[in-house]
Amino acid sequence: MKKTIVFLINILCCVLAHGQTGDANLKFGKPADWEMKMTEYPDDNEANAVVLCSLTDVRYDFINGDFRIFYEYKTRIKILKPEGKDEADVSIYYIDQENNHSMRETITGLKASAYNMENGKVVKTKMDVKSVNTERLDKQQKVLKFSVPQAKVGSVIEYEYTLQSDYYYDIRDWFAQRSIPVYFTRYCLSTPEWFKFHIEETGSAEPFEKKTDGHPMSLTLSDGSIQLMAEDRTFIGRHLPALKNDDFVWSVTDYSNKVRVELSGIQIPGAIYKNYTNKWEDIERILLDDEDFGDRMKNSIVLKEEIEQAGINSIPDKKERAAHIYQLLKKHVRWNGSYRLWGNPASKVLKEGTGSNADINFMLISMLRNAGIESYPIVLRNRSNGILPLSHASMKYLSTMIVGIKDTDSTTVYIDGSVENGYFNILPANLLVNKARAIAKDGNGFWVDLQEVAHGRKAVSIVAKLGVDGLLTGCRDSQYYEETAASFRKELHSCKDSTEMKHRIAERNGVEVSSYKVKGSHAFSPSVKEHLTFSKQENTADDVIYLNPLVFIPHNESPFKETSRNLPVEFPYKQSENINVQIEIPEGYTPEELPKPISVKTKGLSFRMATVVNGGKLQTSYRYKIEKVLFLSDEYEELKMFFDMVTEHCKDVVTLKKTKA
Repeated sequence: MKKTIVFLINILCCVLAHGQTGDANLKFGKPADWEMKMTEYPDDNEANAVVLCSLTDVRYDFINGDFRIFYEYKTRIKILKPEGKDEADVSIYYIDQENNHSMRETITGLKASAYNMENGKVVKTKMDVKSVNTERLDKQQKVLKFSVPQAKVGSVIEYEYTLQSDYYYDIRDWFAQRSIPVYFTRYCLSTPEWFKFHIEETGSAEPFEKKTDGHPMSLTLSDGSIQLMAEDRTFIGRHLPALKNDDFVWSVTDYSNKVRVELSGIQIPGAIYKNYTNKWEDIERILLDDEDFGDRMKNSIVLKEEIEQAGINSIPDKKERAAHIYQLLKKHVRWNGSYRLWGNPASKVLKEGTGSNADINFMLISMLRNAGIESYPIVLRNRSNGILPLSHASMKYLSTMIVGIKDTDSTTVYIDGSVENGYFNILPANLLVNKARAIAKDGNGFWVDLQEVAHGRKAVSIVAKLGVDGLLTGCRDSQYYEETAASFRKELHSCKDSTEMKHRIAERNGVEVSSYKVKGSHAFSPSVKEHLTFSKQENTADDVIYLNPLVFIPHNESPFKETSRNLPVEFPYKQSENINVQIEIPEGYTPEELPKPISVKTKGLSFRMATVVNGGKLQTSYRYKIEKVLFLSDEYEELKMFFDMVTEHCKDVVTLKKTKA
């Protein structure tokens, strides 16, 4: 409390002394006294660092006969804990096309400094520009990286730069929030009156303070200058909470306070209105004409001799033929762990024996088409990168592609070059988006919902016998389907051998595993089978045995602890689990009381569980299902209650008592 009072007094003194707007220090190059003395952030005392001030100014200019856009960024951050030093490592992504230097982005005026208290004085350490590094990410993007020197706990760090872009028709999104809290942020957008925009604000934090104004601007032309008005839009955010990673949200930036600006058109007096609103059909045409996208599907026949030798083209069933082609390709090329939108030449990828998912996918499309199977690329944005904004058709939002294969005239199956443990329609959860765009050769593309084809199913059967000493012995047979099969295979392959997997199961469930077998662990198929025998010591007291009728508890605890939640909940895919347990009761023992059967069905969720005694056997049926992927924040309370209930009933205990003679 004392620290909070001191902090607020310092703010007040700063405002009175420097005449700042609100309570933020907008002057860069000289941190305020209260900024240097800050030891924790009152709004979030767990914060590792805090953005004290972030200013983004965006303006247009007319240079060499065309418009350009300038982004001026200034950032000041206070490092509060050792983990906060990561904020001194900065990466700036920008466009620099490998094969087109007529349109590009450049970074100028980069400066970075750290301010530290030494012997009661503020010492400034400037960054040496020689320490700045630039890397190429792909054919479109580069990244500039630097580290602010002498950044440590207690430091105030500042950096600023200007990004000049030839892409004046494609304004960058502005994100007000970060992974650390933001004390003050301001976004100023100044645009010529001829430019017409669609502006979208989203976010769950406090709304922005907004102001719209204008000022005269002059454009210098070869034969003189033109006077016109500029419209100034200002967005201010204060005391914004940190955007912390969440296990049930793919990309927290989807729900951050942000501004998206789309140039819809330009109306220059005396000229025809020019429309800049892209449609997804326009993006499709650009991709099909691109040498590293459209041309990659025109590869000469990949692995032609191997296909002929294996007799793959003579397989009558299209799906089976496609499966053989995919498996053959994956024997020659391994996925390198990266998701890309563009592909490299097939010869290069085959020579190296490794490639991105796009490299593998383009080769697969070529092979499938040459085998008489219709296939096409499907472009998307990884879930971890954020939701694809459908109202803003732009290449910059796309991050990767998968392959659609026409199984029959009316059905399509999906596969990706990154798949190691799956099958058709079994994709990594990060690719399971509800909006992906199929790129058709005739230009008639369409939207695909990959979440609709993705499911995870598990079926378990347990047969066991309970001894009078409370020792339960039996076997468990499990069958994993689709996404659950892929997840199971992934865990299995992460173990060095079956002994390690047995140890994991034993530790997780409190059992001894005596034998263990898996069928289909490396198969390219939609399912895998697991068989194990086990023993488990149940609790006993005198002539009483306490038994959990499920044996292997599917839900030990609820994943949802908070009483309320501002963010939605996103599951990886729809899923279900069915468990049937049959336990032979020792002769002379009867259940004192059975758990009451339960059946619950709500929005997208269902659960049933019942235990009965039949012919000296305890029989339990468990049914659990998640039938939708997204639950909004106003559904959280019901979702939490559901999982609390499931967890509670998974811990049900049956008390078996010895019958008196």
